[in-house]
Amino acid sequence: MPGRNWKSAAIAGAVVALPFGQMAHAAGFAVHEQSSSSQGNAYAGIAAGGEDISASFFNPAALARYSGIHVVGSFSVVAGQADFTPRSATTVFGTPITGGDGGNLIKVGYVPAFTGSWEVTPDWFLGLAVNAPYGFETEGDGGWVGRYHALGSKLRGIEIDPMLAWKAADWISFGAGFRAMKLSARLASNIDIGTASAAGAGIPIFPPGDASIDSMASIKGDDWAYGYTLGVTFTPMPDTRLGIGYRSKMDVDLRGTADFTLSPQGQALSLLSGQLVDTGASAAVTTPESVSIGLQHDFSPQWTIGAEADWTRWSRFKEIRVQFDNPAQADDVTNENWKDSWFLSLGATYHPTDDWSLRAGVAYDEGVIQSSAQRGPRIPDSDRYWASLGAGYKLTESTTINAAYSHIFAPKTTIAQSVSDPNNQVRGNLNGQIEASADIVSLGVAMTF
Repeated sequence: MPGRNWKSAAIAGAVVALPFGQMAHAAGFAVHEQSSSSQGNAYAGIAAGGEDISASFFNPAALARYSGIHVVGSFSVVAGQADFTPRSATTVFGTPITGGDGGNLIKVGYVPAFTGSWEVTPDWFLGLAVNAPYGFETEGDGGWVGRYHALGSKLRGIEIDPMLAWKAADWISFGAGFRAMKLSARLASNIDIGTASAAGAGIPIFPPGDASIDSMASIKGDDWAYGYTLGVTFTPMPDTRLGIGYRSKMDVDLRGTADFTLSPQGQALSLLSGQLVDTGASAAVTTPESVSIGLQHDFSPQWTIGAEADWTRWSRFKEIRVQFDNPAQADDVTNENWKDSWFLSLGATYHPTDDWSLRAGVAYDEGVIQSSAQRGPRIPDSDRYWASLGAGYKLTESTTINAAYSHIFAPKTTIAQSVSDPNNQVRGNLNGQIEASADIVSLGVAMTF
């Protein structure tokens, strides 16, 4: 194993890179499902005010559009499908890595969202939102061919945002909010003990790629992070609304533990190297800032159209560096080099009666990974296309229920992880094709007091 020593080689194969993946429904590791009413028209125009106060997640100035006291809650179920078709998988020595295709890599996700608002005066509005802005869960079947790159992955972000909006004039409002988020991650992968045993001497002590002597590494960590949100809404004409919202970056220092479950061969390797020992671990990550621009226009009392353009600075996500309290264990680095991305949508809402709202929309969600060499089974991100339908029904003058369904599909993409990346020399080569889709069902209720 040219150019590798005990420390760097064993770490590359043993350690799970701390965040992140995706649930096949938003670019990177973001979660878009924050509003059951706006999901029906693919979030078109939500930054301009949407249809209820859930729009304040994207633009806090939207609070000023809704007088009185409002409470909105929604719950979304995301059923994703990601199928991997292996083409080849080998160790750095060229030994075939055997195993299945991993089954469906994406697990069912559940996304709650809550927003409340209070009109303090005709010009001032308070709001509180509790959301899940980031999240994913992926898992490959035990013994699958990509087990050295990823076995299980889970990330959850819960955010609490107090907000304030000011209606400066009938045609313009401003908003701001404070963001407090708890982010937690738990990830696992197998360790190729045979390949790791070749570190230093370059000759394997145990057979490379042998699943019967695999060990496992698991990392978990969490942290609180803080940021802010800003926004402005304009009404340039009585029937036209424009909004711009900004959500800041957040610096997260995930802190937790690295735990190892070792086979007898793994225990021998640990004794010789001082590595693969349970220890504390940490990883610093910056979640990206984003800008949302929304437009809504009422063509008539029955018809409203909307458009949305959201930009996210994913280029901040350049690498994952995991550091360990165990001095024998070197940092584990995974290069990402993601690119910035756009979410673009068009949608319409039709009111056939005073009680009913019917919605439809389409969207394009740009992927963040720049090449198949950077795409892995833990992060199989790619471009996505949305088709959404929804409906709202006013049960009473103060209560409306909303439902939405979205189908998201992605073109087939490839994974081409190579041992030419030093961090893969123990994980091995992994080549194949991945195809992903998702179905999202959302139910919600909006109440006015």
